[in-house]
Amino acid sequence: EYWSLDAQLRTKGEKEFTAELRAKEGKKFVPGTKEEMDGVLTDLKGASFAVESVEEKEVRKTPPPPFTTSTLQQEAARKLGFSVKQTMVVAQQLYEGIDIGEGQGGVGLITYMRTDSVFLSEKALTDAKQVIEQQFGREYILSTPRRYKTKSKGAQEAHEAIRPTEMARTPLSLKGVLDTQQWKLYALIWNRTIATQMPPAELKRVGADIRAAAYTFRATGQTVTFDGYFHVYTEGRDESDDARRRDESGDGEKHLPPLRQGDALACDGLAPEQHFTKPPPRYTEASLVKKMEEEGIGRPSTYAPTISTIQQRGYIRKDGKQLVPEDIAFKVIDLLKEHFSDIVSLSFTANMEQSLDDIAEGSVESKVFLGKFYGPFKTLVESKTQTLSKGDVLGGRVLGNDPRTGEEIIARSGRFGPYVQRGRPKEDSEEKLQTASLPTGRTTEDITLEEALGLLQFPKHLGEIHGEPVTVLLGRYGPYMKVGDTNVSLPKDKDPSTVVLEDAETYLAEHKENKKRQAEPIKSLGKDPNSGGEMQVKEGRYGPYVTDGKTNVSLPKNVLPEDVDNVLAAQLLDKKRNSPKRKWGKRK
Repeated sequence: EYWSLDAQLRTKGEKEFTAELRAKEGKKFVPGTKEEMDGVLTDLKGASFAVESVEEKEVRKTPPPPFTTSTLQQEAARKLGFSVKQTMVVAQQLYEGIDIGEGQGGVGLITYMRTDSVFLSEKALTDAKQVIEQQFGREYILSTPRRYKTKSKGAQEAHEAIRPTEMARTPLSLKGVLDTQQWKLYALIWNRTIATQMPPAELKRVGADIRAAAYTFRATGQTVTFDGYFHVYTEGRDESDDARRRDESGDGEKHLPPLRQGDALACDGLAPEQHFTKPPPRYTEASLVKKMEEEGIGRPSTYAPTISTIQQRGYIRKDGKQLVPEDIAFKVIDLLKEHFSDIVSLSFTANMEQSLDDIAEGSVESKVFLGKFYGPFKTLVESKTQTLSKGDVLGGRVLGNDPRTGEEIIARSGRFGPYVQRGRPKEDSEEKLQTASLPTGRTTEDITLEEALGLLQFPKHLGEIHGEPVTVLLGRYGPYMKVGDTNVSLPKDKDPSTVVLEDAETYLAEHKENKKRQAEPIKSLGKDPNSGGEMQVKEGRYGPYVTDGKTNVSLPKNVLPEDVDNVLAAQLLDKKRNSPKRKWGKRK
């Protein structure tokens, strides 16, 4: 726990600004409890505020280098909300060529998008300078081109940086030619490339220390005196809210009124705020790519496939932009660390990349390298195959024993999520053990024996109705019962463990009645003048609707079924048929 304190201050000229508590008696100070914060507020009650010192500093910010695969994926995630896979798919389209109406068929709009180099060709540098002068004026050109050096581990630099193939092909010229995603990514690449050849942005930063009793507050502001490359581009960031709140090196403007040492200030209010320290933020796709590059793991061509693969195999899931590891991921990592520690170490992966580079350059013989690796690895795998059992691999937390059978109840993580299991597999036995998935939000660490036994009682056989077997089950969307081939959802307020055969008969009868009611039209309105189908008003699962047998459309909320005539029904159906088709897929 810690507290911050903002003072709302005002100059004699009635200019308002905010300052933040930074020190007490000249030493850095952060209140750690509410009591300590209350003490500060008591000390400041009626205190005079005055400017203790003012400092100004001129700052020059140089543009970031042109895009590599890694930085393009990171920036597209921050600014456009693209996944790394999405970025590479769209970049591939821009690289392979798009018909932009110049009579040349497909035109490649960007250079190769799998690269770790920040190098720009001489032609690209010359063309960028010409475009900058034409578009923005002479004050935005450099006297000599700016060249960048690659700093990432193990960079091969086999290709140029990612840039437009023609600098003169501005994003504006392609507006309406490219689709939305293509245009956004192209504009990002064009702006970044052009920015690399523009002057630094110049800022004036002002910091003022304000004294009140024994406390020092800090107010900061900055003004852009020359926008330079800011004219076309500012870099995105991966920062926590608290870090951003205290950042003094941003690119935007934050003005302070003119302040001089000794100026008296009025305090219009004090705003204390409680905070709690947070664990390091989870990786996003962008920050994971950055970390992989820093550690020398993978290559530009493998960043996106690696992240996609661990998602597809259920090791991680996305929560908003954050990547959240599943239980199974921890189990697999623990197993690999215990039995294959050398193989899963970061140094092994990075060294492997370097060795592959050496093989490509001809300084290492591939068969010699593979022999050194594969011999010991094969021996290790054969040894573990003999000594590791399925139980060792699956692991699991023993919750206790089933009081009825005496068998162990075990909570485990599997490919499809956490689950509980009754008993352990017997050698040379084909018998399938009974399992049950855990409810959403529950983990193998917090599930109890009683809850597990409750889950394992399903599927629960109740008997028969008219010769059809009746079974209560737990499904993906909640508890339901199966009567022959008919599935019937159970009421949300009904505990599935308490359902008996008499309940099942009632639920089945209600289900059939609802189906019958939905099948019978509330109103028949004759043939649709456009489709020729019979127009009817029916009651559906989500309310009343109009249908012609092929097209269905819900009634507007302010229209009652009995008020629908053949004219309104035809209008609603025609509007539905002519509306754009909705594209279904995963929500972004």
